[in-house]
Amino acid sequence: MNNQPKPDSKTYHDLISEIKKGIIKVPKFQRDFVWDIWKTAGLLDSILKGYPIGTFILWETDQRINEVKNIGNLDLPETPTGQNVQYVLDGQQRITSLFAAFLGAKIQKVGERKLTDYKDIVVNLSDDLDESEDRIITVKGEADVSVSLHDVLHFDYAMSKRLSENGLSDSQINKIDQYSKSFSTYAFSTVTLRKSDINSAIDVFTRINTGGKILTLFEIMSAKTYDEAAGFDMQVRWTEFQQRLNDRQYENIAPSVILQLLSLRLSETKECKRKTILMLDKADILEAWEAGLSAIEQVVDYFRTVLRIPVSQLLPYDTLIVPFAYFFMANGESPNGRQRRFLEELFWRSAFSFRYSSAAESRLAADIRRVDKIIEGERPSYHDVRLFIDSPDAVRETNFSAGNAACKAILCILAYQEPKDFHNNARVLLDNSYLKIASSKNYHHFFPKAFLKKSNAPQGNSISNITLVSADLNKNRIRAKAPSFYLVEFHEDNSDLKSTLATHLIDIDHASVIQDDYAAFLKHRSEVLYEEIAKRIDPPATAPEGDPVHELILEGEGQLIEFKSSMRYDMRTGEVNKKLEYVIAKTVAAFMNSDGGKLLIGVDDHRNSLGLKRDYSTLKKADRDGFQLHLSNILDKYLGREVMKLWNLSFPTYDNKQICQVSVRPSNRPVFVTFEGKESFFVRKEGSSQPLNRAEQHEWSKDRW
Repeated sequence: MNNQPKPDSKTYHDLISEIKKGIIKVPKFQRDFVWDIWKTAGLLDSILKGYPIGTFILWETDQRINEVKNIGNLDLPETPTGQNVQYVLDGQQRITSLFAAFLGAKIQKVGERKLTDYKDIVVNLSDDLDESEDRIITVKGEADVSVSLHDVLHFDYAMSKRLSENGLSDSQINKIDQYSKSFSTYAFSTVTLRKSDINSAIDVFTRINTGGKILTLFEIMSAKTYDEAAGFDMQVRWTEFQQRLNDRQYENIAPSVILQLLSLRLSETKECKRKTILMLDKADILEAWEAGLSAIEQVVDYFRTVLRIPVSQLLPYDTLIVPFAYFFMANGESPNGRQRRFLEELFWRSAFSFRYSSAAESRLAADIRRVDKIIEGERPSYHDVRLFIDSPDAVRETNFSAGNAACKAILCILAYQEPKDFHNNARVLLDNSYLKIASSKNYHHFFPKAFLKKSNAPQGNSISNITLVSADLNKNRIRAKAPSFYLVEFHEDNSDLKSTLATHLIDIDHASVIQDDYAAFLKHRSEVLYEEIAKRIDPPATAPEGDPVHELILEGEGQLIEFKSSMRYDMRTGEVNKKLEYVIAKTVAAFMNSDGGKLLIGVDDHRNSLGLKRDYSTLKKADRDGFQLHLSNILDKYLGREVMKLWNLSFPTYDNKQICQVSVRPSNRPVFVTFEGKESFFVRKEGSSQPLNRAEQHEWSKDRW
């Protein structure tokens, strides 16, 4: 019975000493320190008056869980090796207040810009402790005669002399001495839980915090899986991983995704209920963690390139990542054509049935059984999945909402078309921050709501009336104008307006657009949108052939892919710039000195197809043959003819424009770029071509060749 909780007490000095030694710690699953300085002053006032302030509940253990490393600007020490730690299960706000007050610290709380200076807590010397009901401990400016609480807590002979020199009377100094002794002798009530297992500690925390913070499953699992020796902190690892996803415009993915994925892979029952996740073995989680993150990254790349969902805000559910990540973990490679069709059917049927709006855990378990069938090459049955968007009428009657799963799925279909801007035919750049709510900048009602209001047209906010446009188009160009009016304006700037509107699944020649007939437009576009939906929820027997160049460009620039707008035509000056030729050569050399890759000329950083016509215009032979000859001469000049077998040129069509693809193989020896009599060595690092000095080149060559 020696592990039963035992009531005890600690002095103020004991508490501060044990925090400073790294023995008392605040676990990360506690909420942030949020008390304001007035509440801290009130706590100290209660202590001075001898009132009870509640019991500190501590969990003493030799285990290590993820803990708060600092409070504001106060770095907390590590627990000494071999020493048991006492984690605060109840009383975190109080104990942090005591610590900040004792140190007279300056703390910047989460979400606040200003620092809170705890030396601003003062002792009111105008009132007597026994005679006044007002606060003795207050905040600077609230007392006529006062002394810093920090001075009271650290009162000694030297402090007495200093305060006397500052003009305090003997009676005031005696009062300070009395108050100091009251703080130093106050007995803080503590109860220490000595059961070593974390489950007991979490259960206690949950029971005593019924009116406060409720631990999330992720916080519990972060605490349970923390491994100091392995350097594993789930919260830190997930935060770092989220930053990698943010770089891909897939931000704010819920941490439940990784827990559900690992549970479905590791549990014998292939379930991801809370109880199942809590029973997962720590060693198994640590072993599978990186594979799980890698699978999620593969899914994000798959969604961006194959489904062409460029940003996470368009995803109908975060949860949809889970069955796809399960596929990548279990299958071990990208899906073949047959698997791909069946996976996409799963995606769209889930979205249009609002499948993960409730009971997501049980539905994931059912869908994982479907994924297992897909891995075997079988098409799953969906007899139990009811589609809520099952006709053109259902599309038309769906009111647009940026948070509605079915609306998001339709927006994904619109994004798949890679919509172009009405005014310049450039690719619309979608951004998470412009897609959060229905009034966000990327959303445009093709028939503006203000225009429809004048004509009393119904269903003005139908999803069928929504297009995806650039952020400034609504505000600055369209406003409340009728389509027939603003499209004429755009046609003056954009001769390809018909093909531009086709990327929005809108036919400019349809009578409804020309005659501003909203009802006819709504009917026609709903039919077009449902036709796209039908293709996805009922996949064809054979896989359609994909465009490899298109999918390559959708992946975006990276370690093996680089885009260049032109070979020698300077887009800013409109003239030939031979330094651009050197940039082409160094990119090719960097691929040769690394793992190879592909350079696409005629594509800008935003994946817009610019084509080669501008470069053609700078050549004597202004066509593809002239371009090919000139580029070959550039590579021979800068890299040497001996490496010419390592590269080859092709001229695919992308977005109805011819571009150049330079396919580069890795070299078996160093390749240098000669420019103005100087040799330079380049490699691919972090998705760009970077120069190495002699020493770095030597190390690179030693490791590589």
